[in-house]
Amino acid sequence: MSDNSAVNSTNTLQTFSGAFRAGTATFAIILVLGTIFGNVLVIVAFSRNVRMRTVTNYFVVSLACTDLCLALFSMPVWVAYLLTGPIWTLGAALSRIWTMVDILVGTASIINLMAISFDRVLCIRNPLRYFDLMTSRRVIVIITGVWIYSTSMAVASFLLYTKRIFNLVATIMCFSVPLLVIITSYSIIFRVALRHIRQMRATTQTQYPRSHYRFLKELKPAKTIAVVIGAFVVCWLPFVTLNVIYSLCNPSQGCPVVNPAVIMVTKWMHYGNSLLNPIIYTVMNRDFRRTFKALLWPRNRTHPEEKALDTRSTAAAGGLWAPAAANVGFHME
Repeated sequence: MSDNSAVNSTNTLQTFSGAFRAGTATFAIILVLGTIFGNVLVIVAFSRNVRMRTVTNYFVVSLACTDLCLALFSMPVWVAYLLTGPIWTLGAALSRIWTMVDILVGTASIINLMAISFDRVLCIRNPLRYFDLMTSRRVIVIITGVWIYSTSMAVASFLLYTKRIFNLVATIMCFSVPLLVIITSYSIIFRVALRHIRQMRATTQTQYPRSHYRFLKELKPAKTIAVVIGAFVVCWLPFVTLNVIYSLCNPSQGCPVVNPAVIMVTKWMHYGNSLLNPIIYTVMNRDFRRTFKALLWPRNRTHPEEKALDTRSTAAAGGLWAPAAANVGFHME
């Protein structure tokens, strides 16, 4: 998951055209500002709305932090390269740091998604014991572990910057294995969902046991996260594939050079994923959508029912991890 392949492949060009540079700069500014705005909004919404302080949303905020790091550092460096390239003129040290940060945020993103998928499996399979198992301390330990692992991979990439094989190792450790865990987790969720659906079809709505109602509530955030994971895979898979090709294939030994235009598209795809997540939350998550509206248009938040609902949520919470607040989870329409 290195940027070396992108730089080396585009170096085969003589120069970037003026129109290309102008278009790139315009697109990049929109992407960077949109990514910063969207993910800051996610973090602020989480901190301002008690209803949103669920276990899953803690992982969502951690994911938003990775997207912010990408927008604040990695994207601007990539734009600077496109404006001054195709020959890298920004210094070897910055190239290594840029690659390290890209690996840090890329690894943190998919490991956070892996942690969320594990959280959803635990919640779907054990809905009545979920809040006893996923305590605040355990969630903090998991998120800390995510960032320690990601930082370790990033430091390793800095030290092994010249080793082409590290791209392959990083792809396996930071993308393939976590993706396999995610797929396995959602296959479990799918099987549990099918079993519950069969049971619910065999009973009337008035006969639903408590576990069925809890299952239906907790299945909603699983759907939202499934869309987030799908967007991540679609956006990152082409770039990761090119890095595998770069790791295994040497152009000097007869391997074809990847078209620079393909490099550009795949790079912007994986950067663009950081903008998609807040959009997905807005479309699929009622709590995020309402909180975003309240933050952006505070004068509109005057409806007495909404105020009463917020007051009851705050009073009922009693603490950050009290079931009254945490059981709300995701609300989808």
